[in-house]
Amino acid sequence: MSQLPVFNPPTPFLAHLPAGLGIYRKITIRGKMTQDQFNINLQNGPNTNPRDDTALHISIRPKDGVIIRNSVQFRNWGIEERFGGCPIKKKTYFDVTITVKPESFGIAVNGAHYCDFNHRMPYASIRFLHVGEGANLDAITTE
Repeated sequence: MSQLPVFNPPTPFLAHLPAGLGIYRKITIRGKMTQDQFNINLQNGPNTNPRDDTALHISIRPKDGVIIRNSVQFRNWGIEERFGGCPIKKKTYFDVTITVKPESFGIAVNGAHYCDFNHRMPYASIRFLHVGEGANLDAITTE
């Protein structure tokens, strides 16, 4: 298990966030899409199957033209948010920045605000970042 920042990590990748995420903390994931889907998860625990409670699940799906946002609580998926299209294309470079705001996660794609995802559980419980397969990652950083 790793801590951030990390450069050229393999996927899937799991990072421990021992101090969690506070207000206005940011995580940026940079890489190149290689498949039709790529997932980013901010989780309470390290498990992915079954998945621990997940405050934010982002599923980037260029083939379907959508970036899905959701959460997992007690092994149950919430209601998906799908609006906004998908500014990331397969075989292109991207960066996704997640900012913890008081009421939501701010999600920016390639430097432009994409959407907000309202908190469905306390962001203070997040202790792990999991990124799945489907992209070659250049860096995962925090600020």
